[in-house]
Amino acid sequence: MFRVRSVEMFALFDSMFVNADTLISLQILRSEYHPNGHQRGPSASGAKESLSVYGLFQHLARTPQGKLRLRQIFLRPSTDIDLINTRQNTISFLLRPGNADVLMRLTSELKKIKNMKSAIAHLERGVDIPGRRISVNNNVWASLQRFAAYSLRLRDSLQALPGAEGIPIIRKTTEAIRPLPICQVGELISQTIDFEQSVERGRTAVRHGVDGGLDELKRSYDSMEHFLTNVVARLREELPEWARKYIQNCIFFPQLGFLTVVSLNTETGKGNYDGEGMVDAWERMFAAEGCVYYKNRQMKEMDGHFGDAYCMIIDREIEIIHELTIKVLERQEAIISASDILGELDSLLALAIGCGRYGWVAPQMTTENIIYIEQGRHPLQELVVPSFIPNDCHIVGGPGTQDNEGETAEVEAETRQDSVEHPSTFVLTGPNHSGKSVYLKQAALIVYLAHVGCFVPAAGARIGITDRILTRIATRESVARDESAFSIDLRQVSFAMNFATHRSLVLIDEFGKGTNSMDGAGLVAAVLDHFTSLGPERPKVLAATHFHEIFEGGFLAESPELAFGHMDVRVNFDAPTTEDQVTYLFQLAPGRSISSFGSRCAAMNGVNQAVVERAESIMLMLARNEDLEVVCSRLSGAETRRLEEAEAAARLFLETDIKPPPSSSSSGGKKPADTGHWYQEVLGRLLRPDKPA
Repeated sequence: MFRVRSVEMFALFDSMFVNADTLISLQILRSEYHPNGHQRGPSASGAKESLSVYGLFQHLARTPQGKLRLRQIFLRPSTDIDLINTRQNTISFLLRPGNADVLMRLTSELKKIKNMKSAIAHLERGVDIPGRRISVNNNVWASLQRFAAYSLRLRDSLQALPGAEGIPIIRKTTEAIRPLPICQVGELISQTIDFEQSVERGRTAVRHGVDGGLDELKRSYDSMEHFLTNVVARLREELPEWARKYIQNCIFFPQLGFLTVVSLNTETGKGNYDGEGMVDAWERMFAAEGCVYYKNRQMKEMDGHFGDAYCMIIDREIEIIHELTIKVLERQEAIISASDILGELDSLLALAIGCGRYGWVAPQMTTENIIYIEQGRHPLQELVVPSFIPNDCHIVGGPGTQDNEGETAEVEAETRQDSVEHPSTFVLTGPNHSGKSVYLKQAALIVYLAHVGCFVPAAGARIGITDRILTRIATRESVARDESAFSIDLRQVSFAMNFATHRSLVLIDEFGKGTNSMDGAGLVAAVLDHFTSLGPERPKVLAATHFHEIFEGGFLAESPELAFGHMDVRVNFDAPTTEDQVTYLFQLAPGRSISSFGSRCAAMNGVNQAVVERAESIMLMLARNEDLEVVCSRLSGAETRRLEEAEAAARLFLETDIKPPPSSSSSGGKKPADTGHWYQEVLGRLLRPDKPA
């Protein structure tokens, strides 16, 4: 029966705003589907987490409710600085060297705990083995019993931690796990359910001693084999001597009762004996496996005396299990609250284990509108490369005009001082493959992880509260959307321009590449100038571009609010191999890059050398401000000679009076001349005047 347990208010006012573009661009969450569409399923329920930031921690959560809670944490990064600091303090406490053994014990005990919300829901529907894949050892009663045992052990382990009373999640966990009702649930199940017998019978069985009548029925049913042996012996004594050899056995079938088994006559298809010479008639029930099963007087008497013992046992066990269900559901509030708090504890344990495994550090959260990252790293990229070069990131957003009333004078002074020393917009240039996009993403991911309450991959970080992360990085094209690639990029930039505040972080990577280079360069310059000209409301902007003409033309000039940087490279065009001509250092350097080295990147990626050389010659002419139309129309010596020859032939053709071929009368009565052959000879003499006629 559907029942509303409670109604709660839900709001996202204290959460950072992130949209689907941000989640996909930064690889915060990414589902990986089965390549076979038939095995993929109609929904994403069968998908697994691919390489993503959430995937770094998802496998470290041990319980279903812990994985769900962890996903919610990553989907709702908080802007509540107290909540963020609380999570960081919890992770720091759990990562203390003295707590390593307890941490391992907690994770191993959490593996045995399942989500009790689903278990309680199954009990309310009267289902104790939900699904074919669930065995008796893992049914609802076994899950509840393990939950009762291990939740109490977890509570004792948490209370044994020195200093645990100062950690809110541990204090909440010990308070939510109430020993009395949970212990009662475990004892009720242990005293009622016989798990060994349940495994043997393939269904939930009641323990001996719970109900006297049930025990008597079970004793009668268990001794049925010896009893039926005696019944067969007495039955044979009553039968004619010649028929005794055909009586094989007496058997009991649930819902059919007792039956006499007689061997089958293969020639007639009947039983070798069907009650001849007996007063009562033998009723044939069915034949199977070379035997015929009969119901006779003796069998009917036993049916009336013993009844259907098997069904009676099952009915009584169902009644007892129903009574157990009612008693357990009376304590469901204690079970569900303990299960939920253990899921929250499991999610923080996963964060702590991951931060310790990857060597991350705790960032300092502040109300100042700044991002200071020292030796930052990309959490995913550093796992898939032999070595990762860390880089710093220092940007400061505007002080704002609406938040100043609530800020202290000290915070205002610090923010204004920082804004003079560091820009709010940082434009990155450099060759392809030099790490510009990775730099932008790692800065955003460090900010994102800090607001999750997690540690960050850096040597140190000071992160101001950021209300939104807006990106123009990935172009998610689809035939189902009536948009071009460039219109999708424009929509993303428009969204960032309209919704960014002074506390937002905006990432713009290669905007303008989907249209004419002049239009793209103009749009990039205008967008960046828009963000820097917002004054106190300017957001924190990280951008990467290959449009060097906007710098050379002075359309974007360096200022206190706008700074340039580039990813450093070493160039040696005299190197014998193409791969050694450009060496990527992946190191951030001040100032802008002089070139994108696109032709060198093309050569390194297998583009034909002739194409690369032609491209470089055109780029050199552009650098010299030469007119490409004039240069490309200039002819070589061979082409000039061919043009002169063609011009001479054309002039000679125009000067020649071409007469028609002679007629038959003028040829002395001979056969008329071939007209086509005649004109071919004339044209041949014109095109080759030096050849004799």
